Amino acid sequence: MLLRSSNSDFSVTTRDGKEYDIPKGHIVATSPAFANRLPHVFKDPERYDPDRFAAGREEDKAAGAFSYISFGGGRHGCLGEPFAYLQIKAIWSHLLRNFEFELVSPFPETDWNAMVVGVKDKVMVRYKRRELSVD
Repeated sequence: MLLRSSNSDFSVTTRDGKEYDIPKGHIVATSPAFANRLPHVFKDPERYDPDRFAAGREEDKAAGAFSYISFGGGRHGCLGEPFAYLQIKAIWSHLLRNFEFELVSPFPETDWNAMVVGVKDKVMVRYKRRELSVD
């Protein structure tokens, strides 16, 4: 959940035309888990599709600068976002280069009741070290 305090009075108009007035000093909240599943922003939002962020599609920019808010946004965006992406790329590069993976359990259901959205049950994965040639 992202929380912000409004610096001035402003209005928000929904896609169906309903308008809400937000007074200065009030707290505004949004959920990245919800925002990342909006079907008018992301095509088939429940399907795992990393290519939605690739050049040419860029669904994460479809509704403006704040379409994708997993790391916050604006002046208060997470300063660690570039480092997090770098770490994820380094870890997955190592794992995918050195191991083969197979999902053993059924694809997991999402646990929407957790503070940090995760999966409901255990996810079982079988892995095997790759045979690397040193030619």
